[in-house]
Amino acid sequence: MSPRVKSKGFKLPVPDFSSPVTDYVMDLEYLRRHRPMTSTDPILYRQLSGVFKDLDAVASARIDGNKTGLSKFLEAKEEDPEIKGRKTIEIDKIAQALQFIDDNLNTIVFYSGFLTELHKLIREDLTKESSRNAGKFRRGTDDESQPPELAPESHQIDIYIDSLITLINKEYSNKFDAIKTMLVHQKFLWIHPFREANGHISRLLSYTMLKRYGFDGSHGRIINSAMGICPDIQQYLFYLKKADSNNDKAIMDWLAFSLKGLRDNLVRMDQLYDYTYLKDEIINPALKHPLFDRLFTDQDRLIMGIAVDKQVFQAADIRTFFPQKHPTEISKMLRWLKDKELIINLEDNSRKYAVNLRNKYLVKLIVARLDKNGFLPFEK
Repeated sequence: MSPRVKSKGFKLPVPDFSSPVTDYVMDLEYLRRHRPMTSTDPILYRQLSGVFKDLDAVASARIDGNKTGLSKFLEAKEEDPEIKGRKTIEIDKIAQALQFIDDNLNTIVFYSGFLTELHKLIREDLTKESSRNAGKFRRGTDDESQPPELAPESHQIDIYIDSLITLINKEYSNKFDAIKTMLVHQKFLWIHPFREANGHISRLLSYTMLKRYGFDGSHGRIINSAMGICPDIQQYLFYLKKADSNNDKAIMDWLAFSLKGLRDNLVRMDQLYDYTYLKDEIINPALKHPLFDRLFTDQDRLIMGIAVDKQVFQAADIRTFFPQKHPTEISKMLRWLKDKELIINLEDNSRKYAVNLRNKYLVKLIVARLDKNGFLPFEK
């Protein structure tokens, strides 16, 4: 038996009323129900959500030892998939898994097969070895990838995964949702069921639970499992290792650390619903970068300024500033910006446009501004 394990079940901890864990739970309950005043158009917020999926995938990969930098990853996204490096593809797969969870959230069932399917999603076709072990729990004693010292032996994995699934699916009062999510995160990593990528799967599982429990709110708040739960990689690993001892205080210390990180991240994400903040602190400073002096004419800058101010605009908004120009000339100006992928058509109306925050030039500068404003609490 593992030196850590006393029983085959997992017990949900109940914090004292005076515990900081209780304070964080109360804050998170408020945030779960709170709907901030929203002035950011949904199309821009959806674009930001896509950017943050990439950022969270990079953060998760870096926690597990993939040192690919943000700039390198963002540049690689423009490359032919055939020439991408393994480490970049790994990050892409994590981002795709986050999107898969979003697309299938209402039909996901928590059982061991969900965990193995997630593992297949992010490990197949990386290397021959990763494909061979994708979706399979570690077996035997000859694994090259050694589990943590206090992890259960491989023949116990199925038992503990079943206990973990039971914990996830057991009905508790809603006030325990955040605690349960963070406890499951820690217990999954202690079980260490796969030879590799357990960190990725634990964070994807936490993301799924937080979304299922409604911590994205009725307004669809962005949730970052890696950047939220792990604002400091060294502390994250420190508190997880302590919690492996199953000591009550160590478990509470882990909960306090992870819940505080989650709370702080949700507060940060709500800032982006304030369009005045998003425009003045993120988008406009990015567009003022010298890079765009080589791309933009004065006319282009005026159109981009209108696009940013109005969020969603159409040709008639442009004609107001260029009354001397024929509509065909206006269309040509807009087509040039579309060809450069600096503006995009709205899906439901081809005559309406918005800034493309995921443009290959602009997104790097958007990310730099997000970093400067404290949205990326991890080593770059």
